[in-house]
Amino acid sequence: MLCLEPQETPLPDWLELAALITGLGARVVPATADEHDRAVAVISHVPHLLAAALAASATDPLAAALAAGSFRDGTRVAAARPELVAAMSGGNAAAVGPALDVVLDALRQARAALDSADPIAELATWLKPGAAARGAWPPKPGPTLDLPARSDALLRLGRAGGWVTAVAPDRRSVTAVRPEG
Repeated sequence: MLCLEPQETPLPDWLELAALITGLGARVVPATADEHDRAVAVISHVPHLLAAALAASATDPLAAALAAGSFRDGTRVAAARPELVAAMSGGNAAAVGPALDVVLDALRQARAALDSADPIAELATWLKPGAAARGAWPPKPGPTLDLPARSDALLRLGRAGGWVTAVAPDRRSVTAVRPEG
């Protein structure tokens, strides 16, 4: 992820750094700082908070004895240093709060499904979007394309989940990939 702020980031400097990074074999995802903060709140910070809450809720010795793959996988990041997670989540509080609210609302819907007349059917319906989202991850790369080296085109690429794989020597275009679909 390489921040690109319209009207702030000099595009020639951004392209120079992108060329260096892609020259090392890495890919570059262009986004603004705010877009980055919202994205990592959803895919990094909130999962840390959820893992910590799940791990802390397993205080029953019987539950601990029976815990297996789901608990292991769902709590792996809870073992991260609390100071690090607090700093990254609290430092991005403006984005983490709303992202956590979305998850809390979803969990309230799951809780309501458990109280419904047919909790199995309600939960099956509730679970389908999550299963589909996880099944579609990671996104499959689409075809390679050439894009003009313009801030608007680069930001559209990043917003679509795409990335830059190379910068033309003349810095007028980039080679990019968008995910399929």
